[in-house]
Amino acid sequence: MKIEPEIAFVLGRDLPPRANAYSEGEVRAAIAETRLVLELLDSRYADPAAVSFPEILADQVNNQGLFVGPVFAGGLAAPLEGFPVAVEASARTLHFRGGRHPDGHPLRPLVWLASYLAQQESGLAAGTIVTTGSYAGALEVPVGTALTVRFGELGAIAVTLVG
Repeated sequence: MKIEPEIAFVLGRDLPPRANAYSEGEVRAAIAETRLVLELLDSRYADPAAVSFPEILADQVNNQGLFVGPVFAGGLAAPLEGFPVAVEASARTLHFRGGRHPDGHPLRPLVWLASYLAQQESGLAAGTIVTTGSYAGALEVPVGTALTVRFGELGAIAVTLVG
């Protein structure tokens, strides 16, 4: 299975539709929690390499789900631009990356999304969990094995994935 280590924001209040874009300060004020998460990736197709781009989109771009991990200390005050990402199993390191957010900081895409959806008369509701990109790309990990995914000094997720 493949995973993508990400940071997620849980909204504590609505960001409703409106004509004007949301400011970074307004979006920050709407965030109730900042969490460690794993996006779970897998294709529903028997031969994912043979499918067209529209079929990949229909497959939710390989998204199988989201494992929501713990809230971490510091929230938006923590250094979210980058940190080392390690995946460990059975006392050995499977992956180690100098993780970087693909947009420089995970708040940037959330501000864009809030503004875009507001102007589409949709908005974002309190309780919504938003992820904005992987810090280490898609990492292949074994199924049925206890894993620890470390997000630098922010914390870790302990998980056993099942197929």
